[in-house]
Amino acid sequence: MGTDVLERIKIHHGHNIRRLRNEKKISQKDMAEKVFFSQQTVSRYESTRVIENSILERFAKALEVPVDMIKTLEEDNNINLYIENNTIAKGGNLNAFGEIDNENIFYPLEKIMELCNEKTELYERMLALEKEKISMLEQILKEKNIKSGKGK
Repeated sequence: MGTDVLERIKIHHGHNIRRLRNEKKISQKDMAEKVFFSQQTVSRYESTRVIENSILERFAKALEVPVDMIKTLEEDNNINLYIENNTIAKGGNLNAFGEIDNENIFYPLEKIMELCNEKTELYERMLALEKEKISMLEQILKEKNIKSGKGK
């Protein structure tokens, strides 16, 4: 991919590495150890727009993501959740600088699950009330049948 194409679609390899590293809560120092660079070199790569494939492969391996994810992730996209082993790991929201902002995190899946549980509880209560109503109506019907049977 040429540099002009990367600029047109707002792809910045270094920013993508930083975003993914922050999402996985890996410090630059820890990342440096994983890719066998100094922390300063990792910092320099994180500010580089286009990084050669061999270096991207090292970062991708350390981040446990496909190389294509680093190559194709656009700058305007926010990453909030990772799906790993059929579970969802919570991630922070990224601010304008690509840093994690843990102060104002909203987890929509937790809210959905909470609402589903509330809905289930409401349906169970409604079902219990309907059963109670049916039993009362059956009792009234039996009483009327007994009275009408005695009166004849």
